[in-house]
Amino acid sequence: MGTEGRLVERPRPRDVVRRAVALKFSRDRLDIKGVSVQPHMTKDVQHVRLEATLGDVARLLADHTISCAVVMDGDRPVGVLSERDVVRMCAADPTGWSSRPVREMVARALVVVEPQTSVDDAIAECRRHGIRRLPVVSDTGALRGIVTQTDLLRAADARLREYARDLERIVGERTAQLQDSERRRNDLVDLTVHDIKNWVHTASSALEVLELEPDSVQAMIPIIRHSTRSITTLVTTLLDVNRLEGGWMPLRLNDVPWSAICAPLIEDASAMAHAKDLKIVASGEMRVIVRCDQQLVERVLLNLLDNAVSAAPRATTIDLYTEVGADGRLVARVGNRGPVIPPALLPNIFKKHEQGADQVRGWGLGLTFCRLAVEHHGGAIRAMSPYVDGEGAAFEFTLPREPVARHPATPLGRPMLPPSTVAALAPAS
Repeated sequence: MGTEGRLVERPRPRDVVRRAVALKFSRDRLDIKGVSVQPHMTKDVQHVRLEATLGDVARLLADHTISCAVVMDGDRPVGVLSERDVVRMCAADPTGWSSRPVREMVARALVVVEPQTSVDDAIAECRRHGIRRLPVVSDTGALRGIVTQTDLLRAADARLREYARDLERIVGERTAQLQDSERRRNDLVDLTVHDIKNWVHTASSALEVLELEPDSVQAMIPIIRHSTRSITTLVTTLLDVNRLEGGWMPLRLNDVPWSAICAPLIEDASAMAHAKDLKIVASGEMRVIVRCDQQLVERVLLNLLDNAVSAAPRATTIDLYTEVGADGRLVARVGNRGPVIPPALLPNIFKKHEQGADQVRGWGLGLTFCRLAVEHHGGAIRAMSPYVDGEGAAFEFTLPREPVARHPATPLGRPMLPPSTVAALAPAS
């Protein structure tokens, strides 16, 4: 450990320079870029011996055009004499000042610092003792250089300018991030309103058909139910993404038949799939018991089925495949024969605001919810594209046999909507 500053008492003959004050400082206060006194000190120090006279000091200052000289006793500094000291003594003793011994001028203790002392600590030493110059010594007390008040102020000014530049850069980056976040939030609001209007229009159209053709009630009711459920899911997802990110949503675990989760969702999605002549095929191990938060898993599966219906070309098949691993882990996969998701999008497709295969609506909010909900169970989710025959995409998630709530260590992002907007969109209870 070094010292911030120390006092060196006037030495007696053959006495070593003693430290009267040793101010400790920790390594983390040293600036790694070199804001210590070492790079700012003058290493070529002019000095005089303790036996010299003030006349010797005056000639030394004049010959080298310097403002001070260090007084040495052997190889150890014991004082500093400046031009001001010489002038004062000359005014006090105009005839005999030049012959007066230097020893008489260094009666008080000398304040010194070490090379690793920080500039801030050196400035504090100057302020505390009312001095302008600090000899720099090694651990053994040998003179290594001298640093002046001007040197310290220049170093501090350079550091402040560097700090100001860093601060300006950080503020600029943060401002850009906030502006981008604001833009994405506005885009999200626009897209959310657009989607809600579409579902409302779908439900309204179904009601108009019912008015004209009362016998079509069996065909229209699933469409109306799907539209209203989609609106509720969209708004609830806005709320739950933020709750899941913050770890505010508890898991409500129950043992649920997997078929009881899948069957109503397949029936619901089939109402919209029928309009595109799509077929949803469930295969694999459907008769298994899953321990999960049923509502969260239902919404995960509903999001994936809705995405598949939106992306699938007409008259194709959507797969819902389920299997149970050797460790009891449930694996569910929803695949379609639609467009291939570009490889560059796959790593980020579950992040907020990231678009997927659907470049118009796919802002990733539903997929973000799916990831958070699955990870909340201790599971994982991934996207695969192409899916079959060089086309399509599939989303596969796993749920452990015994889910354990897993919250992120830190929130993944700020709420996407202001509380007033979210509250306004929330369905009435």
